[in-house]
Amino acid sequence: MLQSRSSSTSDRQATGRSRLGLGVVLLALFVVGFLIRMVDLTDPPLGFNPTRQLRSAIIARGIYYDGQPEDGAPQRQVALTHWKMMERLEPLLLEWMVARTYQWMGEEQVWVARIYTSAFWLIGAAALFDLARRMSSVPGALLGLGYFLFLPFSILASRSFQPDPGMIMLLLLTGWSLFRWSERRSWRWALLAGIFGGAAVFVKAMAAFFVGGMTLGVVAYTLGLLSESEMDERLRWRVAQLKAGLGNTQIWVMAGLIVSPALVYYLVGIGEQSSAYFSAWTILSRWQDVLTPSFFIRWMIRVSSLMEPSVVLASFVGTLLVAPRSRALLWGFWGGYFLYGLTFPHHITTHDYYHLPLLALVSLSLPALADFVIRGVQKHGKFPQALLFAVALVAAVYNGWIGRSILLGQDFSAHPAYWEEVGDAAPADSKLVGITQDYGFRLMYYGWRTIANWPQNAGSQGFKEQVGEAGFFVVTAKNHLRDDLKDYLDTHYPLYAGGDGYLIYDLNP
Repeated sequence: MLQSRSSSTSDRQATGRSRLGLGVVLLALFVVGFLIRMVDLTDPPLGFNPTRQLRSAIIARGIYYDGQPEDGAPQRQVALTHWKMMERLEPLLLEWMVARTYQWMGEEQVWVARIYTSAFWLIGAAALFDLARRMSSVPGALLGLGYFLFLPFSILASRSFQPDPGMIMLLLLTGWSLFRWSERRSWRWALLAGIFGGAAVFVKAMAAFFVGGMTLGVVAYTLGLLSESEMDERLRWRVAQLKAGLGNTQIWVMAGLIVSPALVYYLVGIGEQSSAYFSAWTILSRWQDVLTPSFFIRWMIRVSSLMEPSVVLASFVGTLLVAPRSRALLWGFWGGYFLYGLTFPHHITTHDYYHLPLLALVSLSLPALADFVIRGVQKHGKFPQALLFAVALVAAVYNGWIGRSILLGQDFSAHPAYWEEVGDAAPADSKLVGITQDYGFRLMYYGWRTIANWPQNAGSQGFKEQVGEAGFFVVTAKNHLRDDLKDYLDTHYPLYAGGDGYLIYDLNP
């Protein structure tokens, strides 16, 4: 009896030490993961998708100045004008949060957005770890967490001023809630899955592919539609289960919560803009792109520039090693990514941040394969286990160091002053048109000048009609200036001002 009690006490102590050790490891991963994203915190947001980040910065500035007294800030009207020039896309949730922080601080400091998006990423990482450990094991989940936190692509993208880090957080919270709902069938988890899923699609409509895929997979498994019953009974069984599922109130409430917010905003609130975007950039108008083998090659090339293709393929193998419930969720996620890529053939081959959901997906799929390897290594003693741990640690440190080095190697501190110089070079009351970086957003944000963007690859034909009433033509992106247009400008218009990297032509000499 005493021996039994002693053994029980020893087990509890061992469990307590194990939990303490896990807590220390997790704390270290999250602290380092956050701190590495704070490296070079105040550097201008020009290192990762500057067009997208500057758009959000311009909007946040407009919201901030909108709350200022009308006669209190001389630049208020310029900030509001630039804000209204931005195309209305996703809800301005992050921009609103950043602008309110500006008001609390009493000044505009765009770097606060990095703190918000990094925090979003870490919240998503917490959901990823708990979901991964339920689908595989704690050691496997730690490996997936390390990949999610320290891949250079993750470090750069997760601190960018755009809605995508928040969307990834909500996608992972959705997957976590769906999995828990499938385990317990409780209203608590059904409501959380609906709220998180609806918020993800509301924040960014593209999330519908992933939320929809995971939800369909988990619901189909939970209803028994993926069961492997005998062939002659399969159809009858699944029809019966489907009928039962159609009467499940939790599923309908969950679906309503997922669909309603996005439906109201994207179809009712900005229906015209959504329709135009969907018509111009999806498979509806670009269906020929997906019919060529080069499309899929370019897709893989884009992926390989962000993460190792062998790791991506290995992670999919991991989905074959998990239990059916986990496989249903992961395959729904993978199916959503594939349909997403086919639906947006241009963006999936050109835009790196369109692959952030794949990063989350790979991080969720890897743990099962890692667990398979770990269990195999455990059979060979402690030295191979220690060696495997060392390899995983070196990989995490290496990736984190590369990400840190990229951040420190990108110094954009001189850019604001340069764009201020360009903005001040032309008369303050003049209208500008030209060829500048990021559709003119750099000049708008740092130079406080409104500029009309010259059509891409346009030449000198019809020049006078296209510039309209503009008084000056600004060129800072000289690599996009066609030779015939350069000759036309040099022949017909005097150079009003010029400096390191920019030319300004007077259109009304």
